[in-house]
Amino acid sequence: MILISPQTAENLYWMGRYIQRAETMTRLVIQSFDKILDIDPDEGTRLYAKMGVELIYKTPQEFLQKSIFGLEYASLIYTIDNARENAIVTRSHLPNRMFSRINALYLKYQNAKETLPVSIFWLESTLQELDAIWGNLELSLVEAKEIPFIEFGRITERMDLNIRLYNSMEAALFDLEKLNLLGFKLTPHYKKLSLSSSNIEKTLKKINGLYYGTVITAS
Repeated sequence: MILISPQTAENLYWMGRYIQRAETMTRLVIQSFDKILDIDPDEGTRLYAKMGVELIYKTPQEFLQKSIFGLEYASLIYTIDNARENAIVTRSHLPNRMFSRINALYLKYQNAKETLPVSIFWLESTLQELDAIWGNLELSLVEAKEIPFIEFGRITERMDLNIRLYNSMEAALFDLEKLNLLGFKLTPHYKKLSLSSSNIEKTLKKINGLYYGTVITAS
């Protein structure tokens, strides 16, 4: 069992989820922007419909602005903000380099919000910064005990989005073994997750309830 306070563990878990969400959605917004320009003007609407979000736009640039700043709980700026909030409360468990990267990304979004509009090239540069956050995760963390909580959140989010956006059980199963291994590392009382249901809502509920149903309650 890894000894760390439940609240800190939860914040690390959600930091991992929000950073992964920001990375995945940034890539998809870039891909959708290109398709709206050249192939299908309704691509962005379909993308966010899979997330249960209604997005209406008239131009590719309007799609870009709304997906970054204008969708409230589904916007990229909201996701980055939440990643940073969880990083703030766990700052004593994070090295300065990692916290600084997350904080710098947050400030970049806040500054861009004041100087609209942004370009697709600006968004591509933020993707590089998100990649860098993951790239130095293991090298940067002084205390290795924090890593499994962040990784558990990261993999949970990736599984959720693969099912929610692509209906890809195959991709989720690919990550399932990694998630279960992390679970047993976090607590010996971890209940191994298995996925076999064709019901998407039921499967998503199992994935998103795993941390609170086993890791938290068993710690």
